[in-house]
Amino acid sequence: MLLQGKQIYVKPVEESDADALLKLEVENRDFFQRFTGLREEAFYTRQGQLERIQEALESSKGDQGYLYVIGLRDTEEVIGEIMLTEVVRWNLQSCWIGYFLDQRHNGKGYMTEAVQLVVKHAFQELKFHRIEAGVMPHNLGSIKVLCKAGFHQEGISRKNVNINGQWEDHQTLAILNEEDHRSQSQVQRYNPSVIAPPIGPYTHVTKVPKGAELLVLSGQVGTDMEGGLPDDMKEQVENTLANIQRLLAAEALSADHIVKINIWAAQQVDWVHFHQVWEKFHGGKAPAMTMAYVPALAMPSIQVEIEVWAAKW
Repeated sequence: MLLQGKQIYVKPVEESDADALLKLEVENRDFFQRFTGLREEAFYTRQGQLERIQEALESSKGDQGYLYVIGLRDTEEVIGEIMLTEVVRWNLQSCWIGYFLDQRHNGKGYMTEAVQLVVKHAFQELKFHRIEAGVMPHNLGSIKVLCKAGFHQEGISRKNVNINGQWEDHQTLAILNEEDHRSQSQVQRYNPSVIAPPIGPYTHVTKVPKGAELLVLSGQVGTDMEGGLPDDMKEQVENTLANIQRLLAAEALSADHIVKINIWAAQQVDWVHFHQVWEKFHGGKAPAMTMAYVPALAMPSIQVEIEVWAAKW
């Protein structure tokens, strides 16, 4: 995963970033220390950074936290880090965001861009509903960064974090995933980061809105409007998907309502062609899909059959 901005990029931390993070932390030690808890000397060693990265990778696998590095696009120099922590799922779907930027690069808009990229990723891919941040009230630059990224100030948390031996007040800011409100009555599709991305154009997880009506379309085959069945496999694929679209439209539905598609083929699929018509069919994020080759279908002339499950609300 690589999040590309205009000036910077953001990517998940890797063990190969140990030297770059060590350099960042050592050169900005005094500057960063003003905003964080006391750190042991081992933190400022390559081994300390490597262990930190390894812990972050384990947290990411367990959906407990995410650490990213920020780099300049033109030089690839690592200039900062940004993290999502305190992950809570279930009925909260929330986390906290924090970040550090090389003091030399403050005031150039880099962190605002990085926060916007990570927030978008956290909402769209990690499916968080709420992201919070805590900033000491005198840190006006950080508050400005968050406000530019869409965060709203909610109040002061009194004496809630120990910074350098003192309990400090923090301004609480938060941003909500507005898509949650728009998608409460829609089928939601997403790919959790706890497993590898799909190996093809389909989606791992589909969430159906509460109270939706389930429609199951009988397996469709590639007949034309007169009932004729072409010999060509490509034409059968195109006709089958077109027939599914007609049935959905008759129920006032579209491909956006599809929960799952099952495809059976008795002949080799031309995947270049299939992906072209498949993308045109779903017109956006591909639904969940299972595809299997079978020895034969109901009739020797039928080369492909597609079954669709859809949700109606």
